[in-house]
Amino acid sequence: MSIITVSGEMGSLRDELAMEICQRGGLECVDRRTLMEAVRGLVDISRDEHQILAEQGPAMLDMGSRRRRVFAAFLESVVLQYAQNDQVVLVGRGANLLLRLVPAVLRIRTTAPLELRAQRIAAAEGLDLDRARQLATVVDRQRRAYVAHVFGADWASPLNYDLVLNLGRLSLEQAAATVLDLAAHDEYQPSDDTRGILADLVLAVKVRLALVEDLDVHALDVDCHNGRLSITGYVASQEDLDRALSLARAVPGVGIMEHQLEVSPALMKFLP
Repeated sequence: MSIITVSGEMGSLRDELAMEICQRGGLECVDRRTLMEAVRGLVDISRDEHQILAEQGPAMLDMGSRRRRVFAAFLESVVLQYAQNDQVVLVGRGANLLLRLVPAVLRIRTTAPLELRAQRIAAAEGLDLDRARQLATVVDRQRRAYVAHVFGADWASPLNYDLVLNLGRLSLEQAAATVLDLAAHDEYQPSDDTRGILADLVLAVKVRLALVEDLDVHALDVDCHNGRLSITGYVASQEDLDRALSLARAVPGVGIMEHQLEVSPALMKFLP
């Protein structure tokens, strides 16, 4: 069974579809609650900040950029390590884009007419239709901003998904059966290539996490290909550069490593 990601508009039964897929397919559901429990205690961020960051994205919260980077790296690390389990459904958090280079990942998006979504939200939350309609619009805007900020991609573009399901017309049972039928095809089965790319992604994010937890590195990019690590970014001093390389080499699994880290106190004032 493949790794499946499920994204969707508020009120389009995204979470309900993920649960239905998991129950029918015997898969593990990694939703917002699961991820927040996994990250909680690992980052010095309050429960409310966790919630805002997870739903609205790092750009939406007025907190130090370093803390945003630490949170984002932790969250990415948790998502990738769950993906390594294979038998998993990952809900939201841009997982479809985080795993866009990984073969065999089945990327699903749910949608439905706004009026129907508002009716569902109103019934679930005890709101009037106008308020529910407004809430759906605001949350969708926040999710789109989160994906744009973190991945530089359009959350709503069908090109970022393998299958878009209109849950204004399909039942949960029909949608889940369709997803599981597609996931059973050979191209969505885990392979050595899938596991190798995931291992590279996990190693890269572990190195990024080690750096951002300890140092203020701007425009940081960590890439890994067939176990070969590449690091670019800007630090404030030679001491920080030496410390960054030492931290990276200390991460288990790091072997061949090259870097283009630069010392530039001036650029540090302007780069994210």
